[in-house]
Amino acid sequence: GANLSQSNLSNANLLAANMTGALLEGTNLTDASLLRANLTGATLFGATLSGADLLNANLTGALLPDVDLSGAENLTAEQVEAALTNGGTKLPGDIDVPPDF
Repeated sequence: GANLSQSNLSNANLLAANMTGALLEGTNLTDASLLRANLTGATLFGATLSGADLLNANLTGALLPDVDLSGAENLTAEQVEAALTNGGTKLPGDIDVPPDF
């Protein structure tokens, strides 16, 4: 996948983008539209997703260690369960999914 690590993609329109296996370490995705985006196997270590819209985004196998998802919009427990999280992953208050590692 593409290496977009440390990029500033705040407010980006990534509607239905194919980001399979993308490297998004430390990437700023604040207020980005990720509706129906395919993030299968993407690495988002330390990425910022405050206000990002994840409606129907595919997070299967996505690496989300130390990612703050507490301000993400339209995130579901099913999406989080399909991804890989750690104790440093911050989830919205209405989602209670234990970390994978």
